[in-house]
Amino acid sequence: MKKITTIILAAGKSTRFNSIRSKIFHELAEQSLIDYVFSVANNISKNDIVMICNNDNIHFLKKKFNKCKIVLQPKPQGTADAVILAKKHVRKNNNVLVLFGDVPLVKEKSITKLVRNFNSLKQAGSMLAFNAKNPFGYGRVETNGKKVIRVTEELRATKKIKKITLCNSGIMLCSYNFLFTNIKKISNKNIKKEKYLTDLFEIAYQKNKSFGFSLCSEEELQGINTRQELINVDELMQKELKKKIVAKGVTILQPNTVRLSNDTRIGKDSVLEPFVVIKRGVTLGKNVIIKSHTVIENCKIGDNSSIGPFARIEPHSIIGKRVKIGNFVEIKNSTIGDSTSIKHLSYIGDSKLGKHVNIGAGTITCNYDGKNKNKTIIKDNVFVGSNVSLIAPLTIKENSTIGAGSVITKNIPSKSLAIERSPLKIVKKIKKPKKK
Repeated sequence: MKKITTIILAAGKSTRFNSIRSKIFHELAEQSLIDYVFSVANNISKNDIVMICNNDNIHFLKKKFNKCKIVLQPKPQGTADAVILAKKHVRKNNNVLVLFGDVPLVKEKSITKLVRNFNSLKQAGSMLAFNAKNPFGYGRVETNGKKVIRVTEELRATKKIKKITLCNSGIMLCSYNFLFTNIKKISNKNIKKEKYLTDLFEIAYQKNKSFGFSLCSEEELQGINTRQELINVDELMQKELKKKIVAKGVTILQPNTVRLSNDTRIGKDSVLEPFVVIKRGVTLGKNVIIKSHTVIENCKIGDNSSIGPFARIEPHSIIGKRVKIGNFVEIKNSTIGDSTSIKHLSYIGDSKLGKHVNIGAGTITCNYDGKNKNKTIIKDNVFVGSNVSLIAPLTIKENSTIGAGSVITKNIPSKSLAIERSPLKIVKKIKKPKKK
């Protein structure tokens, strides 16, 4: 079986998206559109990928995908023109797969099915098509049995053709020889003066070397041209992610209010309450409860722990087993040992807490001195009272107690009680100021 070079078309100007950056860098479930497409391409072609870009996104694409061949399309002259620009980077004995940078939901298994269709029919190529519930706006695929005759765009379609529900995704696989021999014949005599890759289908049919087609779901092949389409596709992706998580034994209460990342991992019997946001890099153990209005990012949380409500777990944090992190608690870049409790109104940053530690309400680790982030270390079985400020760098050793209201600036030895309080002053018979 021949190797496949994938060409990703990402040179569109994103004018309908109304953004200062290319639409392909906008995100679905914490990952950019182009990352999804590249992931599929990479699984099919490994490092044999050519990406067609424009002047606005070439710098970012070169930086992001330094193993790709990045090719500039200086002017938007159509999809066929973009593919012609990639020719010098495609090996002559390879087949060519064309993907689109703004079609992020297409799955590797659908491309594998397309490859099988192409190999079994031994035709000029094969394309991905779908049956649309409402085909308005899509290019209609006219067929003769299993062969594609042509694709007719909405503006040129007759009433008869408009009744066709089989639609074109633009994604295709074809042989090198057919593609680059016949792509030159595509004309730009149309309203936009552009060369469209879809004209290949009719050229192939007239030569009796037609394309086959492989069916895929409409949802999987949705392109994104506007903000509203991004929102629509995001909803589809969130539903799919939650469906997979639930099937693995997780309860999501009011799922429409919960957001997941595409890489979220959650163990059995865990529960996500309403209005939970899980960003990239999160792994939850078994029987974990994430309570309402909690935001979690790039962290690991151990079995049987409880987080929230209104908590925030920031990146590079590791939460142990049976940990209780309560309302209005923020954890950042910290390790929290097993069976530790931080239940109210606290900030723990750049810290390492041992096992069975109790952090009282209103406690903060003062980690930033204006220049450096300093570390707080709290050993096992330490009790910290309410409203305590821990001025890092600082170490509190095992089995110590910190009295409420203290400001701790020195290391505390094991099995010690540390109390720091200013003397209480009572001034009697004060005169209250009078209102002028």
